[in-house]
Amino acid sequence: MNKPTIQSLILAAGLTGAGLVQAANMAFLMDQAMSRFNEQDAQFFNEASAKALAAKDGTPIRWSNPASGAFGTLTPYPDPEKNPACREIHIENVAENVKSAGYYRFCKRSDGSWQPVMPSQNKR
Repeated sequence: MNKPTIQSLILAAGLTGAGLVQAANMAFLMDQAMSRFNEQDAQFFNEASAKALAAKDGTPIRWSNPASGAFGTLTPYPDPEKNPACREIHIENVAENVKSAGYYRFCKRSDGSWQPVMPSQNKR
């Protein structure tokens, strides 16, 4: 099974509507567990991402793929810059023994899709 690219994960998640230009800005994810996802991992992660972006602040959204052993948690928080159109998500993933975690900021575009805005500077 082919592994999805970071760009395809971001686009499949509906996190951006602007295509590869925005996805290229997510190059910091290349050394993350996400880079080890198979297609099914990506599907589970994308579903959890959509739930996390719609969830109440502080509500952990867990996902797992028993077939690959990959898993993670996404926890939404208010935007540290207090922009009501944005959210911060703490993302923790494990895939193929690669662990990664960080805070990431997403802002809602006028078309309703979510755009990633580089890693958050917030360290909570």
